[in-house]
Amino acid sequence: MRVLDSISQSCKVPGRLAGATFCLFALATALATQAPPSLVVKRLYVEPFTLKNGGVKLREDLILELRKLPRVSVVTDRSSADAILAGEGEIWIKGYRSLNPRSGRQPSNGTPVFTGFLSVELKDAKGDTVWSYLVTPNSGSEDVSKDLCKQIVKHLAAALRQG
Repeated sequence: MRVLDSISQSCKVPGRLAGATFCLFALATALATQAPPSLVVKRLYVEPFTLKNGGVKLREDLILELRKLPRVSVVTDRSSADAILAGEGEIWIKGYRSLNPRSGRQPSNGTPVFTGFLSVELKDAKGDTVWSYLVTPNSGSEDVSKDLCKQIVKHLAAALRQG
């Protein structure tokens, strides 16, 4: 909170639009980059995702990526977990890519290009959300599901190191 106090003290510039804009930006940045409250996660349970296109595959890929973390073990029983990872995601066809520019964007004339999102919340044992994140795939991703899960696990691992 010291960061927020120092920002609010330095932002007392009355009547200046640029100063107010800077203050709002600085405050939003400080809030967004704050580490989650101290939470030691050794055992993590991944809740089933809401059933949307690709939701089951996203959960499976996420568990595979989480198992690569050295300090966290994924458990199958919610009651034995220190924290719960809940979320939702979806993958859909954005369009079709063809090597022939005259073929158009018809499904029969090219390969599908996928996109999607993955949003997760890390909850403590009481069910309070302590961290959340939303990712979208990188452009040109070959496997959208794995790309989304790698991004989430990378950011989750960083948050757990800070916390």
